Amino acid sequence: MASSPTRSLGIILFIVLSALTCQQISALSTPTHLRPKTTEEAGRPSSFGSLIQQNQSPEYNALPRPTAQKWYCTACAVGFDKLKNYKQHLEGKKHKAVIAAADGLWKEYQNSGPAFYDPSVLPEIVTSVWSLDDFMTGLQARSRSSIKRVLSASTNQHHNNGSGGGGGVDPNIRLEDLSPNKRAMLWRLLQTTSEAHDTLDMPRMISALPPKYVRVKELLESLLVFGHFEQLLRKSKKRVSNVHDVGCGHGMVGMLCAAAYPHITVQSIDRIPRESFQAQRRAFVESRSDMDNLHFVRGDLSVLEKNADDSSSSSSGGHSLLLCVHGCKSLTHESIELAEANAWAWLSLPCCLQAEHHLNPRTNLKVDDDMRFAMLCGAIAAKYNAGTVSSIDRRITGRGIVLTSLGRSAER
Repeated sequence: MASSPTRSLGIILFIVLSALTCQQISALSTPTHLRPKTTEEAGRPSSFGSLIQQNQSPEYNALPRPTAQKWYCTACAVGFDKLKNYKQHLEGKKHKAVIAAADGLWKEYQNSGPAFYDPSVLPEIVTSVWSLDDFMTGLQARSRSSIKRVLSASTNQHHNNGSGGGGGVDPNIRLEDLSPNKRAMLWRLLQTTSEAHDTLDMPRMISALPPKYVRVKELLESLLVFGHFEQLLRKSKKRVSNVHDVGCGHGMVGMLCAAAYPHITVQSIDRIPRESFQAQRRAFVESRSDMDNLHFVRGDLSVLEKNADDSSSSSSGGHSLLLCVHGCKSLTHESIELAEANAWAWLSLPCCLQAEHHLNPRTNLKVDDDMRFAMLCGAIAAKYNAGTVSSIDRRITGRGIVLTSLGRSAER
């Protein structure tokens, strides 16, 4: 069924407004453990299960910390309006259990190896609730000029005005460039990502990867896209048995899917396998993932077009999902069209879009680059009936609008 003009206009306007209020959209759509915690969330536990903070000083837990008119326990990620309730919490079994659990987490970090461990790091850096603001603050920002800038908690609120080039983290920053505290924070995030999957050990995988391939921007972006993949997987009423990662590039997202879900067969499709792809696959194998369910296929979309009937179904009644992460130019909409034609679920993170592919040729877009990109994403969402529209924090990527669909038959 074609989209009505009213619905199409509504979706386009929504995307445009998203670009203007990116901080709010990121907070709503980013997986909870990868975004800053808001005041409204202070009264409920983190999505990790309670992430914990522990300090060797006996006075640490005895000193309440007022935060936004609340008494806040950083260890348990819970806030209280009254000091009395806060003190009762500190004496409670749940709080003491959380503090006790921190010992195990700290010991795991101490055994994490030289890629992450540093003796100067304090326990609270490792065991505290993940904060994207804390991690990003102080990192070098991407810039097209010779003037170097660093990121702050407020960087995400501002758009690129076209003169400075970016506002996000410098894509050339590697793990080895980070301070010991930043590496410890990243270890905590990787450890948390791995906790839900017996076959996934991201700290070990990253430790096995040659340093030149561990780029912070690519790693954070891949983890976030993987989070959106998992959300789509949970919503699907059909058992997904095939993932097609078209234009896979370094391939981290598809590899995360394969490592975390051994029952899913992942096809990583590109014209040639990058060195980083090969290195990451070896690193996953050196960790706890055998990756027998990951297959690199040399080619382009025509590979899937020729075998669509075979790849869209299986004897067990499986379902296919198509990934297109930063597909260039026409690859974004062509991959969505292929998925729609076969009733596959799909997830797309558009990149360099061309207006002639999505708008009337007579349309004259006299807007800045961010607004133009948002409008084109809105046009794609409207045309192909995207089930969800969300975004990735701008400090990680300036092209962070995520479009997903459960498949033609499921969405309509």
